Amino acid sequence: MQVRKVLRIKVREAYPSKEGERRRTICELLEKDSQEKVQIQTLIIDQVKEWKKEGFPFITPTFQKNTVDYAASTENTTGQGYWFQVDPEREDEIILYVKTPPGILGHDLDTDSPYKSQTVRLRFLNWFPRKARRAGNKAQEARVQGKQHRAIQLEYRASHFEDMSQQLENTIKLQRFTRELAKERAQPEKNEVRINDLKTMIHQLKKSRKSAPPLIQIEGKKVTLTIPFMAPDEDLLRTALPASTIRKRRAGVDRGLRHSMVVSVKNGEDTYEETMIGKQELFEKRENLRQVTRILMSQIARRRNNWEKKHAKQQPPTSILKKEQELESIWQKVRRLDKEISHQVAAETVWFCEQHGVKTIYFEDLRSFQGKGGMRRHSWNLSTNLWGMMIEGVRYRREALGHKNGGIWLVNPAWTSQTCHVCGRRGIRVEHETSTSEQKGGEYFHCSKCDENFHADVNAARNIMYIQQPKPSAVSGRTA
Repeated sequence: MQVRKVLRIKVREAYPSKEGERRRTICELLEKDSQEKVQIQTLIIDQVKEWKKEGFPFITPTFQKNTVDYAASTENTTGQGYWFQVDPEREDEIILYVKTPPGILGHDLDTDSPYKSQTVRLRFLNWFPRKARRAGNKAQEARVQGKQHRAIQLEYRASHFEDMSQQLENTIKLQRFTRELAKERAQPEKNEVRINDLKTMIHQLKKSRKSAPPLIQIEGKKVTLTIPFMAPDEDLLRTALPASTIRKRRAGVDRGLRHSMVVSVKNGEDTYEETMIGKQELFEKRENLRQVTRILMSQIARRRNNWEKKHAKQQPPTSILKKEQELESIWQKVRRLDKEISHQVAAETVWFCEQHGVKTIYFEDLRSFQGKGGMRRHSWNLSTNLWGMMIEGVRYRREALGHKNGGIWLVNPAWTSQTCHVCGRRGIRVEHETSTSEQKGGEYFHCSKCDENFHADVNAARNIMYIQQPKPSAVSGRTA
């Protein structure tokens, strides 16, 4: 089918229809008295010879929807879309059989699959037990070295991996027992004892924690298998994180001029704990790549304009297309850096808040941020989706730690960097920690009434913590 389609396109490109005339079909072009018959036959023969030599570029069939659309639930029978099976020959490897939708054929005959034909078979490594053991060993080393906070993080990670491995194991057992029960019921001579045992085990597994139906996502030549798991329950959190039962504090987070995040946690009436999360090396690399994109975008726009003026509605030359490919590859690098920055910043923020018993985190809402003249790259950093990626990273990590909807609020940051958190009076920006003369964009904040200097981002984070709004704006998944 694909070969016929490509040949048809080749012939039509070689013999386009004239303006005002009806396009002739391939059959008409190959008629006995047709002038183009010999030329078309030669064209087709040459094309087939080329394919014999270099191979035909077949297009691999792809799913138009995620696999979850073809799966009903984890209480699977063999007709509901997907099936897990432990590989009997390879340790810690699992085979996933996916029943393909109509029109897409898998293996011709897969004897191990419950679906026989109409199957796509995927093999993946169950790395949870290995990761859990490694995290447990590192936690013991951290305890010996006196790094208590690091040990708690690693112990939680080990417990989390063990829990996900158990969820996957429960899902596999439930599917296997469900299929065995169907086979037993179909036997002419039924084994009532075995049937009752299977019913009991299935009933217990249905109440247990299990993984959700898997998703298969295809982007180009990359295929990603995603298996959703349930978040850690209260029993796991009490065991791995004893401090999870005494979370009472609040924290304010400011998007700093010189730091990715500045987190402030209030201990008592007048004492605070702060951390400044930088990742400046990654930000500098990101900014350098962005400078390259500016140059490339300017070059591409100029060349395309010149080409359009001289050759309107014609395919641009290879030089322009290569520049566009180079630009796209650089933007992909920027997006990968954004993910890396958001992951590192979010992880550090979450564990700092967890160590200090934070229940609620207040972020400044920059969704309607409009950059001002002179802010340069800081304006771009705030207006891009990087800040949103950081907040989302904090949210889903805190949900995994037992916080309802992450315990996150977005608040209006108006005047937080220009108001003293102690007395509420407007202050000025100064250059140094001891300066009193105003410096636009200075790193520190000076309050003339209190005669105190604070780091400007720290002062803003402390103000954000206590913003009162009649209807606070929360990130997706609102807090109670």
